[in-house]
Amino acid sequence: MSEEPAPATTGSTGASTGAVVGSRWEALHDEVETALGLGLAHVRVTVPWARAQPRAGALDGGVVEELRSAAATLHGGRCALWLCLLSPEVPRWFDDEGGFGDERTALHWWPRWVELVADAMGDDVDGWVPFEAPFAMAHRLVPSDPPRHGRVVDTLLVAWRDAWRILRGPRPVATSLDVRTVVIPRDDVVAAEAARRDDHLRWHTWLRALRDGTVTIPGRADRELADMAGACDQLGIAVSGADGSEVEPLLHRTAEQGPDRPLAVTFRPTGPDLDARAEALDGAARRATDLAASLPLTRFTSTDLSALAHARS
Repeated sequence: MSEEPAPATTGSTGASTGAVVGSRWEALHDEVETALGLGLAHVRVTVPWARAQPRAGALDGGVVEELRSAAATLHGGRCALWLCLLSPEVPRWFDDEGGFGDERTALHWWPRWVELVADAMGDDVDGWVPFEAPFAMAHRLVPSDPPRHGRVVDTLLVAWRDAWRILRGPRPVATSLDVRTVVIPRDDVVAAEAARRDDHLRWHTWLRALRDGTVTIPGRADRELADMAGACDQLGIAVSGADGSEVEPLLHRTAEQGPDRPLAVTFRPTGPDLDARAEALDGAARRATDLAASLPLTRFTSTDLSALAHARS
């Protein structure tokens, strides 16, 4: 492990700046070099589970070597490596057994996957994000069946707790919750009920569970989940937007409702072209700089390395 990287910041008092890289696995090396050239303090790489574990219980040595090479390059440039352990594409064998839609399958194989990566990469990693955007994940698996959807949300909460039990220690573990401001319609009862459920799942379900260990899912009885309270070292959110104005209210609400933890934000800029995305990213970074004076905001991460490079050019 290299010495602690010197943080690049969004400004003189801002959070350290980083980027998500490796969405195209074959471009991982080039994106790592780009991140170093930008002087970033950290990068996050999502481990491609389907590629890394083509068979249950096995771990592809080539993926591990690629990750270790990336870690060595980053640490040589005084840049920290964070690993995310769940990508949208899961192994075929895991999906065939029901994936996260089947509680027994998920809670049997997911912890074993986390343990494999932790054993292989723990000495090379500076931080962990077990998975990102749990609301979107559950919605993608079960978009239109509230009872089944509730079961999947519960399974994901337990999966998070299990990952926390395995990964907690010298390297920080951060969430990346897909929160957003939900508008409740006034003239449509059905839409209003759906919006209230949306708001509850994005905000109350995850933040209360992390704050006091109580799982509250609409349509299901509240329950206590052992070791869930405080199950993160950094309270991170995932935000998307066209100008960065979404960052401030969402961070404030997260700080108010969640456990007392340092904050982090991952920002996905939206826009019709690279210029627009770079402008959105610049606006979000400036707001992060301002917020770091009043909130414990420690990391600002962009999902768009090209926009970040363009904004700094």
